[in-house]
Amino acid sequence: MKTMPTSAVLGCLLLAGAAPAAYAACEVQGGKIQAAMTTNASTMDAILSTTNASRQVAIYLFESLVTYDENYQVIPQLAESWVRSDDGLTYTFTLRDGIKFHNGKTMTADDVTASVQRFLKVSPGAGRFKNVQSVETIDPKTVKFTLKADFPFLSNLAIPSPTVAIYPADIVAKYGDKEVTGADIIGTGPYKLNRWRPDVSISMSKFPDYVTDTRFKGPTGFGGARTACADEVNFLPVPEEAARVAGLQTGDFDYAEALPITAVPQLEGDKALKIEIVKPRWAILVELDHKDPWVSKKPFRKALEAAINPEQILQAASFGRKDYYRVQPSIFFPEQKQWYSEAGAQAYNAPNADTVKKLLAEAGYNGEPITFITNQNYSWMFKASQALAAQWQKAGINVKLELMDWPSQIKRAQEKTDWGINQTGWSPRLDPFQTLSSLQCGTVSAFGYCNQAMEGALAKVNSGLPDDERKKAWAEVQQIVWDDLPVLRIGDYFEPEGTRTTLKGYIPFYVTPRFWDVSQTKK
Repeated sequence: MKTMPTSAVLGCLLLAGAAPAAYAACEVQGGKIQAAMTTNASTMDAILSTTNASRQVAIYLFESLVTYDENYQVIPQLAESWVRSDDGLTYTFTLRDGIKFHNGKTMTADDVTASVQRFLKVSPGAGRFKNVQSVETIDPKTVKFTLKADFPFLSNLAIPSPTVAIYPADIVAKYGDKEVTGADIIGTGPYKLNRWRPDVSISMSKFPDYVTDTRFKGPTGFGGARTACADEVNFLPVPEEAARVAGLQTGDFDYAEALPITAVPQLEGDKALKIEIVKPRWAILVELDHKDPWVSKKPFRKALEAAINPEQILQAASFGRKDYYRVQPSIFFPEQKQWYSEAGAQAYNAPNADTVKKLLAEAGYNGEPITFITNQNYSWMFKASQALAAQWQKAGINVKLELMDWPSQIKRAQEKTDWGINQTGWSPRLDPFQTLSSLQCGTVSAFGYCNQAMEGALAKVNSGLPDDERKKAWAEVQQIVWDDLPVLRIGDYFEPEGTRTTLKGYIPFYVTPRFWDVSQTKK
């Protein structure tokens, strides 16, 4: 049996990346934070959506047994500790004492069991747990999971999209497989829901009975010791970039996400603002339709690769601002040290016109049109696709760029076969199993790709092997990605966001603004 972590272990190991010894949670208490977001969440029921907009809200309202820290490592949240059986088929969690729900009730194992069972039944993320056989209450503080086969259970449990949110058992019983709404959006997070007006605002207020996790000296990642400093946090959907910029400058907004890079020089000159670079943020890449008669040929895919100068594409996407891009081949970002790999790097960033000609001849390609779909909703995607198309056309590849809106592009890529190349971006993956949907035989987002060597490597990655062995298997996966090109990664793109200088303690992270331990000093 393997016991994971006790408070003593946390005291020695987990606090190192959380906060310095002299950490003070709040400079001041009270006030309101107005955050300009690109879009609005489609639901407040945390388990029903995989969208970034829903995740951004859920982490304020809800908590799970485990989560991720600042260094992308799994840490406990509602769990006090857990024990993993020697065969990896049983996990037994002991819960923290005295955790309160927003309705005043104390959390017990029955709440956890009911919430997880509902997730396994109705959440779009339930597929992560296909090897979970059962979850059951042992006593008021103990929950037991039984698995059919060993797999990266804790990593799956910690993923915040969708999060395995813990609700009161009576709310679960009331709604079953229906969407939880209104006053029944009840979690254990540092903020509780005041009101949600779709496409207008999401208002959250400080939960006065929130039980801070004192095992940590401060917040870390999505968890740790979180403190609600502001009385109220409001998420306001502001889809127009110019409106987010203007509102940040006038003070209508205290925070604005996804600012246009072209506005950064002007904003940096405003002493009332602080402009941050969110790093990591996006990997720019193209997905390939392996059912296309040309893309299905490996020499053609390798010709696409050999025609690319990644730095020129990234410069186009970032308007030449070097702080906002990075030329590097790893699917996981350098900040994600556990999974970062340079496997296959020799194939990356090696443009060669002679090689392109040789590979196109080998493929039998004679200038047939290749449809390349893109969008203008994300300016960095559009700029990247324009630069890519120009490089491919110069190399003799007859790429035809087709512009559409982002939702239509996604639908076309998933439902039709009248395209060859799809411009997209990947947000940071937290564990290699999250890449399965794009690399595994038969999955929708693999677009017809199937490679048996890849299947074997993915099976090891998605097993219960120790992380060091999973890391070796992941290196195999990435080597095959560059050898066989199921997708074509261009490089890293970072994104500016801004705060008013009256907002103290804010630190960018991943793709989610964190306003716990952030003070509103505006009078």
